[in-house]
Amino acid sequence: MLEAIRNRAQGIFAWVIVGLIAIPFTLWGINNYMLDGGEALAASVNGEEISTREFRSAFLSYTQQLRFLMGASFPEEMLDDPATKQNVIEGLVEQRLVLDTAAKLGLGMSDSSLSQVIRSNKAFQGESGQFDSQRYEAVLGSQGLTPVAYEARLRSALLSEQLVSTLRLSAFTTQQEVEAIARLQQQKREIGYSIVPSATFRDVIEVSADKVRQYYDDHPEEFRIPEQVKVHYLRLTADSLATDIPLDEQTLRDFYEESEDQYRVPERRRASHILITVPPQGDEATRQQAQEKAEAVFERLQQGEDFEEVAKEVSDDPGSAQKGGDLGFFGRGVMDPAFEEAVFSLEETGALSEPILSKFGYHIIKLTDIEAGEVKPFEAVREELAQRYRRQIAEEQFYEQAEILDNLTYENPFTLEVAAETLGLSIETSEPFSQNGGSGIAANPKVVAAAFSEEVLREEMNSQTIELAPNDVVVVRLDKHLLADTKPFEEVREEIEEKLTLDQAMAQAQERGETLVAHLQQGESPETVFKEGGEAVWNEKKLYARDDQEIPSEVLKMAYELPHPESPENPVFAGQPLGSGDYAVVGLYRVENGNPGKLDEKARRSLAQEMEKAHGEMVYRDFIQELKSKADIKIYTENL
Repeated sequence: MLEAIRNRAQGIFAWVIVGLIAIPFTLWGINNYMLDGGEALAASVNGEEISTREFRSAFLSYTQQLRFLMGASFPEEMLDDPATKQNVIEGLVEQRLVLDTAAKLGLGMSDSSLSQVIRSNKAFQGESGQFDSQRYEAVLGSQGLTPVAYEARLRSALLSEQLVSTLRLSAFTTQQEVEAIARLQQQKREIGYSIVPSATFRDVIEVSADKVRQYYDDHPEEFRIPEQVKVHYLRLTADSLATDIPLDEQTLRDFYEESEDQYRVPERRRASHILITVPPQGDEATRQQAQEKAEAVFERLQQGEDFEEVAKEVSDDPGSAQKGGDLGFFGRGVMDPAFEEAVFSLEETGALSEPILSKFGYHIIKLTDIEAGEVKPFEAVREELAQRYRRQIAEEQFYEQAEILDNLTYENPFTLEVAAETLGLSIETSEPFSQNGGSGIAANPKVVAAAFSEEVLREEMNSQTIELAPNDVVVVRLDKHLLADTKPFEEVREEIEEKLTLDQAMAQAQERGETLVAHLQQGESPETVFKEGGEAVWNEKKLYARDDQEIPSEVLKMAYELPHPESPENPVFAGQPLGSGDYAVVGLYRVENGNPGKLDEKARRSLAQEMEKAHGEMVYRDFIQELKSKADIKIYTENL
């Protein structure tokens, strides 16, 4: 799963998606427990309800994001897996507990800090590397999010992360612990070993025909062919329709005129600010005091003091103060409404606003730059226009043709030919597949369920229209029904013979290896036990580190699990079958612990950070468990 995600997480949307998947509260939802005729409940935390709508939305978001990242390797059974649903609701419960605790501790996230996070996201930046509000809205829209919803979600996520980070950073590691781990990590072991190859015994093994037949008769389940079907199908996709849509120059230019607003780059402004915070719980006297302080700062600026220096001195916004109050470029719809109105009301660069009040406090704003809005020229967006036009027309045609497909395959339930001829589609045929699925369309559980349904399998009728993905539907009908059977003996005879030969070779290799180990444990030397010309060669003892590549990994792992020898003269010997079928004989002569004194400062700091991270994760999990133990949590499992 992780490899699939890693390979897919390269595109524009991955910057948005991975960031949200990494935060627990984005992951989860589904139910129907009705309370007093109201909306179904998924859970409640200290009396605060988690609705099925919230659960369903989060669960859908989670699976859609994973589907995008994993592509064809996304396991469809995850959608109905009770364990996945339970993990989802547990995550939502943890989210509520963390957010409630963060609120009680007075943690907050200013608009300017939130804006910094959004503007630094590469998914929202144009070719110039600057934040692009149009791109921002387009990217969010493609994921079913509005800016308001995304910003609320991100603010909550960052607020949660503040608390989580604080907990994790609270863990510390002593110097003694670092040195103890260093001794283990840098430990080396003096190891001698030999591999008894099973292949040595293969040539002398003969498996009789009777034994092969007997194995076949005794293990019929190994050669069972499950019930299978082959299906004919019609598939309709918007992508296939788009390739056949004609496009001329005038049509494209007309479409550009109709879509001009979508290619309008809105005006962006760059501003700096000085924030004098007003605590959310502050009374009128506190607000008045903050206003007077802001007015005093404004007076200093009017008298000619440098804005950047004053911002560094007095601004309460940690995200921008050290940069002289600079917030970078931004468009409308990003900042607090009062703040935004003040910025876009300033008429020229260098202008100052009087102190204005937002929900975070008083701001003195300086306009530092203006990027005028413009419309991208036709030639610059020609290819994108062509794609959008074809996609738009294809989607319109798709819905019309999908309805025709649905009607014709229903009205003509014993044939696909009428629909195929009407829509110009080809009837395709699948490979055989069982109820465990197969390749192509048979990888989709909905297709498998339809293929083995009563109406398709028994009544030999067309299936209902099946949605494989947005703008992608299929109708299937039975081609062949292949009953469960057993593979003929002759078809699997060689396979059985090979298996029995390998089993015997492995058994003989293990028997020989155990004999060699016994001799070594009785005090005989490896030079005596592993005589020249034998089936196995002794590799002389040598120091190996934990991650050494010069020794088979299974052998190395085994050697590092052996107890310390009393002395190099009394090594510990042991044996173990390997995954390859060979047998390993291992001798451990001595253990040489690492020397923490040889760690340079960078390596020591890195090791300490690794340990602190591990300790921090333990602290966080303990914290969550403590919150859960004190909370009133109800999860309506029957509705998940």
